[in-house]
Amino acid sequence: MNIHDYNTCFALLERYEVPEHIIDHSRQVALISLCLREGLIVQGLELDRGLLLSAGLLHDIAKMASIENGRDHAELGGEWLDNEGCPEIAEIVRSHVRLETDLAGPIVAKEIIYYADKRVRHVEIVSVLERLADLRQRYGLNSPSLTRLADLEKLTLAVEKKIFSYLDFTPEEILQRCHGKNLLT
Repeated sequence: MNIHDYNTCFALLERYEVPEHIIDHSRQVALISLCLREGLIVQGLELDRGLLLSAGLLHDIAKMASIENGRDHAELGGEWLDNEGCPEIAEIVRSHVRLETDLAGPIVAKEIIYYADKRVRHVEIVSVLERLADLRQRYGLNSPSLTRLADLEKLTLAVEKKIFSYLDFTPEEILQRCHGKNLLT
């Protein structure tokens, strides 16, 4: 498995000219992912730290390029990371917008990254409902968009329920769990 460390991820973000505000968002996504991982370890569930760190930091690597060229940023980011020799990370990046998963199965890394991304509005850690309200305001321009956002809300809340069914803290406590922690390096 080709997992990048913190410094290698930042070299990739620099090479792909990812703006600082997207990097700041990605740091928060990685932080939430690693906080969730800590809680899951206590419950006896092990997820690969390097995979979560890399996928969290790189999940929006193609966001700005996609805004400029009109392509889906999750797909383009996945292509870039495949080309970088990171197929496991590429798969998670592709899934962070449109997640296909088994809600009855074990927790997997792509669910953690998907969920963590839905907890970060720009750089602020917020509730799922706050984040989705922001997405509706920015992207809910027509009926198909609103339908897709309703589906997104249903799936995100189901993933949240799945993850937190294993944890000894609530979704509302994630900010406290992450506050002041330096898990990224």
